[in-house]
Amino acid sequence: MKAPATTVLALSLILAACNSKPEEPADAVTETAQTTANMTAPAAPAAAMKPAPEGLPSRIAREVITASGQKCDGIAKAERQASDGTIVANCTGGETYRIYTEEGKGPLASAM
Repeated sequence: MKAPATTVLALSLILAACNSKPEEPADAVTETAQTTANMTAPAAPAAAMKPAPEGLPSRIAREVITASGQKCDGIAKAERQASDGTIVANCTGGETYRIYTEEGKGPLASAM
C-alpha cells in the first residue's frame, strides 16, 4: 500500500526533527525534510497488460512462449482469465507463464 505524499513528508519532518541537534535552526530541519521529500520519487506505473491474442488458449500460449525463447516442453493447461483476457499457461515441466499483449511490443510471455 502506498502512503500519500503528505504522509511521507510529515514522517520526514518528524524524523528530521528527532535527529536534529538542539542548536540547529528550524530552517535546517525544513531543508532536510525537503531534500528527503525530493529524493522520494513515485514508482513508475507498470506497463498495462492487455488481453492475449484471440484464439485457442493452448495454441496461443505455445506460440508466444516459443517465440519468446522461454522454456516449455509442452502445454499441460492453458486458461484465458475472464477478468483481464490474459492467458495463464502451465507447462509439463512445471513452468507457469502469463500471456498478454503489451502495446508497442505485441504478445508477451512472462514467467510467474
